[in-house]
Amino acid sequence: MAEDDAISNGIPDAWITDGDCWCVVIENKVLSDASADQLTRHREIANRLGFDEPNILLLTIKPAAPEIAPLAKVVEWRAVYKWLLNFSDNHVWAKRVSDYLEVIEGRLVNEEQLRSGTMTAFNGIDFSEDKQFSYTEAKRLLGLAMTELRARKDLIAEIGMNPHLSGRSAITGRDADSVWDFLQTNDADEERNFTRAPHLTLGIHRTRLSAMVTMPNALRRPALKRLVGRGRDGFRELVRTVLTNMKPIMRDCPGMEPRFHAVQRRYPSQRSVPFEDAVINFDLRTCFEDEGPPKAQPQWLEAIYDCLARKKSNFQTQIGAWFPYRTCDGMRKPEALDYVARTWIACGPLLEVIRGENH
Repeated sequence: MAEDDAISNGIPDAWITDGDCWCVVIENKVLSDASADQLTRHREIANRLGFDEPNILLLTIKPAAPEIAPLAKVVEWRAVYKWLLNFSDNHVWAKRVSDYLEVIEGRLVNEEQLRSGTMTAFNGIDFSEDKQFSYTEAKRLLGLAMTELRARKDLIAEIGMNPHLSGRSAITGRDADSVWDFLQTNDADEERNFTRAPHLTLGIHRTRLSAMVTMPNALRRPALKRLVGRGRDGFRELVRTVLTNMKPIMRDCPGMEPRFHAVQRRYPSQRSVPFEDAVINFDLRTCFEDEGPPKAQPQWLEAIYDCLARKKSNFQTQIGAWFPYRTCDGMRKPEALDYVARTWIACGPLLEVIRGENH
């Protein structure tokens, strides 16, 4: 029977009964919302069949409307998923169902059918030699991670993350080795101005997760002037402060790499794939004689400063951390997002300088 016909006839998605006086009527909603009329019809049919007090269960991917609560027990799929994870190590069917939910959600996300709500919850990133990187799975994990990070009060309070401003309009690149998105801060006074203000970038790559504060090419001139106006030594000490802030995270998540990444791009046309004309990428510990290993090579940071101070090209810089899956066991747990948030917060002194709060 077609779905519309099933709805009009009040047929539920599942019915469990002891054959006598007890039953559970199950309605599942993923791509559409539940209606009070449909749930009422389920109850009326159960009553006509002799079940005076049927149990109506609504499975959904997002909170139901207020008028639904008196009609059914509402359970979100993400709660079911978390419950299954508690048993998946020892019960094969719990593992199979939780894996199935991940696969079906990944497909729905990749096909852009799942625009709100989730069937699963972020449970870490477990790409490894045994489980190779998958673009579809990475895109699913990215969406879950960004939803949770957007709701974090510490990011809002400590570095001015603005949860009401959007990130990327679409996550594309089906054959790519990574997916990424960003959160905006209050520095973006208008949503369209994210390219002129620093933002918080999260990337899920084939071999690592990255959490970076991005200073875009079009960073407002006063902000750039405040950054380089501290002079070479002042810029160096600012980076040292950020590195010092990251040390507790490095202790709690062994294998984390504090990073600076800068790239010069060239766009043949507005919609074309850019050329990368130059890339500088280094561990922050190389900037200082007393922070190794790795061995010190402070000229890397000096090159960044010189490029910012004499900027003539499309030049984007990022500071933050990489979390390689091979060395960071913490990435395989839900707490991975704590490390991400703490990394962005550790970069707070840089954001303060850009805003003119500490100049």
